[in-house]
Amino acid sequence: MNYEICVIGSESLLFPFLQFGFATFTPRSEGELRDYLRGVIEKKYGIIYIEDSYCFSVRDMIDAAAGELTPIIVPIGENKSGESYSRLMMKEMMERAVGRNVL
Repeated sequence: MNYEICVIGSESLLFPFLQFGFATFTPRSEGELRDYLRGVIEKKYGIIYIEDSYCFSVRDMIDAAAGELTPIIVPIGENKSGESYSRLMMKEMMERAVGRNVL
């Protein structure tokens, strides 16, 4: 089965992905972000890259999708506003695997 790849993020993050022909979405609000993410999950995209800073707003949706085979949701980009979602997820995975945060 062939799966498509999409990217959800700011215009500056999306520019390189446009060169590869990936579907791209730039939400203007949290509601629009949720609509885009819901839509790409329903359309059965195989990989969804999402800007790290957006992940905290839709963590419930990411967690719900984590139990499924597809899509794979990958945070990308640098979150300059503080805590990184991808770092938080790594910390939580380490704590589950080892029993404490070794990072």
